[in-house]
Amino acid sequence: MKTTANTTANLSAYNIYWAEFTPCTGKYITKSDIAAIEGYASRYTGRYNTNHRKHFANKERALEFINNFNKKLSKRYMVRLFTDKQFGMAKQENGYAIPYTKKQLEEVYYIG
Repeated sequence: MKTTANTTANLSAYNIYWAEFTPCTGKYITKSDIAAIEGYASRYTGRYNTNHRKHFANKERALEFINNFNKKLSKRYMVRLFTDKQFGMAKQENGYAIPYTKKQLEEVYYIG
């Protein structure tokens, strides 16, 4: 039997979103907070991170996650959203910093 349905997803680097969690106090994000944000125990044993990034299918899901987040965190975190295209534009010589737009720099969310 031959199927004609298109099963490939229409993915765009401008529709996939990332959230960057940066601690408001202190320099590093804690491993327990990474586990709370990701929803599972972190097995990361490397150096401490100054931020954490989590991807989402679209901006609506990212905002839903931020607005409905109710787990206990040890610190308060500033959250900025950016697209997958911007993630790909991060360069090593800039420390993989995201090239935020002016609007994105003003649009900040907080959790914790």
